Amino acid sequence: MTSSPEPATAEPVVPTGVDDYPHGRVPRAVREQQVLAVAERLFAERGYRGASMDELASRVGVSKPVIYDLVGSKESLYLRCVERAGRALSEVVAGAALTETEPEARIRVGAIAFLRFVAEEQGGWDLLLTAGPEPGAEPILAVRAQQSALLTELTRETVERLGVELEEWRISALAHALNGTFEGLAYWWRENSEVGEEELVDWISQLFFPGIRALAGLPAPDA
Repeated sequence: MTSSPEPATAEPVVPTGVDDYPHGRVPRAVREQQVLAVAERLFAERGYRGASMDELASRVGVSKPVIYDLVGSKESLYLRCVERAGRALSEVVAGAALTETEPEARIRVGAIAFLRFVAEEQGGWDLLLTAGPEPGAEPILAVRAQQSALLTELTRETVERLGVELEEWRISALAHALNGTFEGLAYWWRENSEVGEEELVDWISQLFFPGIRALAGLPAPDA
């Protein structure tokens, strides 16, 4: 990944809460959360290799030794940021899904929440797509596993509610297919965002859910 040239100057980024304290008296836990939030944006913007601890310190408005004292090495900081972003994505999708009771509706609102997460510029999705400190260590692989696990549960609930017994491998395969569909849509949607996320999810659902029912040996809803 090609990194952008570093700016000549960088104004400190002050998340809400930090400016409530006098200079030099920001509690360690508050400052640490500030560093993590700013680092997430920096890694998302420049990638792991293009991001520097010097620029991070400049954006936060502290010295580089303070950064190392708070969060350790660049690699450990990156891994913490990735974990935070992955957890945030899981919470967004699961939280949306819990607002509905019907499994198919839960999958729909979860997919919409996922696309909205993807749409955030220099947000968690951009960070998760960056290559890590080791070649091929893209954190999206771990996130894909988390999302597949969530969709597996929702798929299982769907077929159980419909009173159908389905082998575990079929449930898992359906969930992974659904996860891959929405992940692929996310890549496409970043370049075609003139299509609304709800319209896009509803259209794909009209294509995908009848296939799930057919694979499970179920009649169409209006049959």
